[in-house]
Amino acid sequence: MIPTVDVDVDPAFPADLTMGLPDEEDVAEDEGYGCFRDVWTIEEVSRDEAISMIEGERRLVTLVDQASRTHAEFEAMARAAETAELGYLPAGYVAQHPNSELVRVLGDNAEDGSPLDALELGVAGLSYALASVGCFTAASCRSHCADDSWSDRPVIFFAAERPTVEWLTPLVRQSGCGYADGSSRGDRLLTVEAPSITNFMDLANRIVQQAEQQGPVKPSTDV
Repeated sequence: MIPTVDVDVDPAFPADLTMGLPDEEDVAEDEGYGCFRDVWTIEEVSRDEAISMIEGERRLVTLVDQASRTHAEFEAMARAAETAELGYLPAGYVAQHPNSELVRVLGDNAEDGSPLDALELGVAGLSYALASVGCFTAASCRSHCADDSWSDRPVIFFAAERPTVEWLTPLVRQSGCGYADGSSRGDRLLTVEAPSITNFMDLANRIVQQAEQQGPVKPSTDV
């Protein structure tokens, strides 16, 4: 049961926002860009690496979605999938479903740790897809079924050159996602947000497919 938030998003190109990649000296080792906690810089990502993350994430989301009956169960199972730790599954789940594919997959990943590079379920694939087309991702949250969730909707803070954002805009619209101003956390930051992580996974797929068809994003001649 994948949670969906009742929220309006704006897919319009954010023309009034300042865009561009952050300067290297402005990205702190421990707080990244925008003074977020527990973040790290995703370095250059190839298209193949992005596809691998997108496919691995989709498999986990499908398993968690099929196994969970409530949003609380989805939260627990998503956390287990993100960390590859069976202990996060709902109490008694492993004993009741010892042969389930979810239990087997988490057990297979237990020795290697997080299968999503320590990113959250539903934002990992899109974070990699954005990085693969030249975006800088600063922070992300899939939104949690808890009062202490720092975002009430799935969100990724990112920075990119204006031509890249122009290229992304039709894909953002087609996937049901939207933009918002993220500059309160750092100059040139904007956010992509959505009612559900399913929108994010759709956008991630569209990005890698479009990049394969068109090649690298190139600056507009009037920039």
